[in-house]
Amino acid sequence: MPDIDLGVATDWDDGDMRARVKLEQNRIGQSPAKKDVLVTSPMSIELSVNTNFSSSQESDKFYFTTYRGGVKKIIAVLDSDGNLSIAGQVFTGQGNLTY
Repeated sequence: MPDIDLGVATDWDDGDMRARVKLEQNRIGQSPAKKDVLVTSPMSIELSVNTNFSSSQESDKFYFTTYRGGVKKIIAVLDSDGNLSIAGQVFTGQGNLTY
């Protein structure tokens, strides 16, 4: 399956400005046939749906990743039980979190 190019998604002047949905090699398994769905943004924020060899139709984990320089970092993991693990610190009651 080729990447699905979602088109220009930002007015950022540096680097790739396009968003994509694509298949990527599964990071957990060893089978080259096992792929993850990856949603990428222009600013290197990614959402990876990892099937983790699940025999059900549920995905086991969602990985939220970003790049720090040239290094890919996991910033959060959400599992199918609703457990959320966040790297770094959680700040509550600070700032304006409106969209």
